[in-house]
Amino acid sequence: MRKTYKFSSCITNGGFLYAHKTADNQIIENKNGLKNALNKIAKEFELIDVTIKIYGSIFFFFFMMRPVIKTADIITSIHENISPFGLWNNEYIYSSVYDLQEEYVRKDLKKLGFDYNKGI
Repeated sequence: MRKTYKFSSCITNGGFLYAHKTADNQIIENKNGLKNALNKIAKEFELIDVTIKIYGSIFFFFFMMRPVIKTADIITSIHENISPFGLWNNEYIYSSVYDLQEEYVRKDLKKLGFDYNKGI
């Protein structure tokens, strides 16, 4: 489902996705702690429609943000806050993906071997 967002300076639709995988497929032991850290970031940046999905060795952070926020600031904050929850791959899979459509995200996750509904 594609949502439309109205801001004082513009109208936009879609959203953003940040996904990061652990190094060597290590298991994320403290999923609730990671989810709390990501929720803290969401509150700090006043992100909209946040969805967090955490699986064994990867997490997905879906959100919409106000146009005045820089995606680089959010990515930097994520990198600073996730280190206690695992050893992370030096590369992240997705960031700043625009115009997400849930149907396609679910299909992509399935191709990667993840069930969208089974994330914490």
